[in-house]
Amino acid sequence: MGTLERKEREREIKRANMLEAAEALILQKGLEHLNMDEVAEKAEVSKGSLYLYFNSKTDLVLGICHKASSLMNEMTTKVLTEDKSGLEMVYQIGINYLKFASEHPEFYRAMRFLENYKDTEQAKSSDYLSLCGENRQESFRVMVRAIQIGMQDGSINSSYNAEELALLLWSTSHGVVNMAYMHQNTEHFKLMDNLGISLEIMFNGYMKLIGQGIEAREC
Repeated sequence: MGTLERKEREREIKRANMLEAAEALILQKGLEHLNMDEVAEKAEVSKGSLYLYFNSKTDLVLGICHKASSLMNEMTTKVLTEDKSGLEMVYQIGINYLKFASEHPEFYRAMRFLENYKDTEQAKSSDYLSLCGENRQESFRVMVRAIQIGMQDGSINSSYNAEELALLLWSTSHGVVNMAYMHQNTEHFKLMDNLGISLEIMFNGYMKLIGQGIEAREC
């Protein structure tokens, strides 16, 4: 390994350590209480060194968002390699999304941060903003491809427009997963408990509703 390659590897290791420190603090204290001083202390670097890698808290959280959306993309893209019908792939993508939010709440919080801050000047100056956008587009393309496969194998109604259906599924699943996240991570959100509905029942009901709506049926 040459000198330049070694230095770049060291930089990536430092960057990863800083991101992991921020992720741990988000889990411990919440995204709204994240600050650069504590991130630097937890990562065992100087604050000046932290700012060499991330020029603001927004840039840092967008770095986490990029890591999160990359992980989500890996989970989503893998579905296309599985021996499933297109309809089953759509189911699995939804299940993976819920699993992602449940197992990685710090990542999901960072992705929610992107929605709120993507139009700010600090976000626009971050290189991670466009990278997050590219990951989102890739996830959308995977959903479109799963739907197209379903239309080709006869498991999904081919009268739909694949892109329009993907957009509908992506937006509605986001709402369901967000409700599940709030139920799991927000103490005052008791709507599901008040209704006597479990997370599993709600999500399975949603997937059943979606499946019945797009499934191809014999005339």
